Amino acid sequence: MQNKMENEKSSFVLLFGESPLIKVIDFLLTFKEFDYSIASIAKETATKWEAVEKALDFLTKKGIVKKTRKLGKAQLYMLNKDSALAKLILEIDNKISDFFIRQELVQQKLKVAA
Repeated sequence: MQNKMENEKSSFVLLFGESPLIKVIDFLLTFKEFDYSIASIAKETATKWEAVEKALDFLTKKGIVKKTRKLGKAQLYMLNKDSALAKLILEIDNKISDFFIRQELVQQKLKVAA
């Protein structure tokens, strides 16, 4: 998997910024079907290990993220799809993406018309 954050920024990150917490939430929203170690999340989001650990601790306490299993000594985490709060964040993320897509389509139509 290529470093996600080196590619285009997601609508979620464009709107809420690039704090470690937002980067971790965005990553886990994007790859919600899989679980990841702190080291993997840190690498893929270009965020310091300690900042990812702190974000995951916060998100786990809120029920947005859950610990899944251990792989060797590494604890793995994923979006808690059973959490009402996580579902709400996912819904917000989808609506933000739809907004930016519609906005881009309008811009493209204006360029074509000009």
